[in-house]
Amino acid sequence: MLHRGYIILIISAALLISGIIISALWAGSFAKTFLRENTILSGISIRPSTSVNTSIQITDASRPLSLAINVERDNGGTPSGSTSGGGQISNNTLRETVRNPNGFIMTSNDFTKQFFTTFKPDTMGKYTITVYNLGNSPVSIGVLVGSLPFVGTTNQVNINFLGGIIAGVFLIIAGIIVVIAGVIVLALDRRRGLPKTQTTFSRSSTTTTTKTEKIVLANWIDRFIAWLIDFIIVSIGLGIIFAVISLPFWIAFSHWFDGSTYMNMASRNIGPPWLPYIISSIVFMAYWTYFESTTGQSIGKRVLHLRTTDLDGKSIDLKIAAIESLGKAFLLPIDVLLGWIFTNDKRQRMFNRVSDSIVVKLKDTQEDLDVSKNVTYLKD
Repeated sequence: MLHRGYIILIISAALLISGIIISALWAGSFAKTFLRENTILSGISIRPSTSVNTSIQITDASRPLSLAINVERDNGGTPSGSTSGGGQISNNTLRETVRNPNGFIMTSNDFTKQFFTTFKPDTMGKYTITVYNLGNSPVSIGVLVGSLPFVGTTNQVNINFLGGIIAGVFLIIAGIIVVIAGVIVLALDRRRGLPKTQTTFSRSSTTTTTKTEKIVLANWIDRFIAWLIDFIIVSIGLGIIFAVISLPFWIAFSHWFDGSTYMNMASRNIGPPWLPYIISSIVFMAYWTYFESTTGQSIGKRVLHLRTTDLDGKSIDLKIAAIESLGKAFLLPIDVLLGWIFTNDKRQRMFNRVSDSIVVKLKDTQEDLDVSKNVTYLKD
């Protein structure tokens, strides 16, 4: 008969697989529909005081039509001896005009770098899109025109269309949460099934009879492997979530991300380069703090039979777990290096020393020692 922890893990696997399948099916359906119903152009060069045209055939006038124009780079060249100006995004003024099959102007707007609009066609037939270069230097543009199923006539996102991706992401998140719950349940069940270490008292005295307990300190190699397992697991989880969210949009707009200067500038506009490091470090800190304050073992430590304890071999609380996880999540190289130099007698990272915690190698039946403070440390 399966233990309840294994049953929970099986359920978590089913949730994760279901979420990935639903998200992948939605992404595939979205990409197929998008490519079929939209005109996508890239690298169109427009010289000064000239224009370019493209068109799209509308067969369903009840659906809104979206137009996106992106100025990719300045093709005007760089003057001799100059080290700037070439490859930059142009500040030329451009004008877009959309005409219906009868020649009636549906929309006309001036812009510089990017433009997006959505409107409802008034009739079926061929719509002509014209982009004029009103500036003094050539520009290169990308154009997307067609029906975007997730955008309404007022440029609002259609949540109903995104239901598939939302459901998939929720299933994946639920699967990750259930995995954590399953590991905790397995740990608790295992602890209940192990014999308790008891303190021996003398019958003729009120003092406690103490004995020396030997704590085996985990070696650095095992600790590194445990960290690597945790790093891979958390990174995969974050990668799956972000990939599922962003994949459909990368598929749809991949032609706009061609390594050009515009892409580089767009990347810089996302935020400071250290922001992803801060976000991922916070996630790792939360992961280690949670596991090591509840069972003393992250998934990697459980695989390697390691455990984070206090100096007496007892379980650590949330405060201690947060302090020792802080260094591991944000300053690991410095934390370990200083630990090697100054705290090698107990194989502590610096933040282990600050939090009075150690990492021990477990015996097959080892629980909290809790027998005395007469402890001898042995190195694995």
